Amino acid sequence: MKRPALSVALALVLTTVTCIPALGPGDSLVTTTRILAVRADPAEAAPGTSITFTSLVASPDGTVANAGIDWSFCTAPKPLTEDNVVSNVCLTTSALVAAGTGPTTTARTPGNGCSIFGPDVGSAGLRPRDPDGTGGYYQPLRADLGGADSAFELARIHCDLANADAADATAFAAAYQLNQNPQLLPLTATIGGSPVALTAIPTGARVTLEASWPAASAETFAYFDPVSQTVTTQREAMQVAWYSSGGALDSESTGRAAGDLATTTDDGWDAPAAAGTVHLWIVLRDSRGGVDFAGVDLVVGP
Repeated sequence: MKRPALSVALALVLTTVTCIPALGPGDSLVTTTRILAVRADPAEAAPGTSITFTSLVASPDGTVANAGIDWSFCTAPKPLTEDNVVSNVCLTTSALVAAGTGPTTTARTPGNGCSIFGPDVGSAGLRPRDPDGTGGYYQPLRADLGGADSAFELARIHCDLANADAADATAFAAAYQLNQNPQLLPLTATIGGSPVALTAIPTGARVTLEASWPAASAETFAYFDPVSQTVTTQREAMQVAWYSSGGALDSESTGRAAGDLATTTDDGWDAPAAAGTVHLWIVLRDSRGGVDFAGVDLVVGP
């Protein structure tokens, strides 16, 4: 089975197949109850920090407000021989630490995250992990929902800079700002270039949906370039995953590259021919793992 390309910004992965694909942009039509996203508050913190995790669970009937999720941290590092996002051991219960129940949970991340999933060499003698393209490391958090596929959130953990001299490490620590979650602004819609209310969409209409965020949501952050061995900066890329319970979306994912200063992204949607309410969900992710999401009801009528 060919595994789809995965960015760490796409923090959710299915656990019911051998190859673990991204849940981020995936099948955009919601036909069963599914966990679409998990937001961590704060979006980045040192291991051992208390984090609040909030789920977005969708069903064909709309957002599930009181999903009975069982949360647990995985404490198993991924062997180099495995090509999945998390270790296959995380798909069992042998390496799980309970982290609460319910649609939202607050739990303290394991204190040894930087030695298991980061650059530190722990007492177990594990190989230091390589960072992602933004210099980040991630603690897997498993979310189990009865009747739905389990999912993993990759919670960004802050670790000391590896493979740098003391001066660079000091400069990086002084310049680096922990990631903040981005913020979604209200969704807007147009038909043929003219604004249309989300509660008054004609049946069969061709609609352009626009998601947006404040300019400050795409943060600039300190980055240690391993090639030049210097502290430089990067800017976050932004990505929106689109889901709906009806009609047809053009794209499962749209967004802006790191060098693109625009703060909007569009997706086309064909409204269904029958009148009714269509549930739409949008998930905004920055390239350092920050998340925001929203659910919107689109009322389609003659």
